[in-house]
Amino acid sequence: MKLTIYHIPIKMVLWDTVTMKTTLELPDQLLRRIKMRAAERNQKLKDTIAQLLELGLASAPKHDAPTRAPKPVQLKKHGPLTINDIETAIAAGRD
Repeated sequence: MKLTIYHIPIKMVLWDTVTMKTTLELPDQLLRRIKMRAAERNQKLKDTIAQLLELGLASAPKHDAPTRAPKPVQLKKHGPLTINDIETAIAAGRD
């Protein structure tokens, strides 16, 4: 018996064919509204959330140029940062 091996090139398009799981933190009131909407339309919660995200993205304004991330801040004469240092810097940036 002869075994023939075929190599078939496959182009993977992950974003169109694969679903991904993620965790969202939503305000309680918003989640209640989404659950009610899903129940009223006899849909699964995940389908309702996906539909609402698609609608939101479709109606969002388009940006002409992609935004760039800001350059990292370079600290002079400073040792390793602590969580407290980072939280203080974030809070100061909000003022």
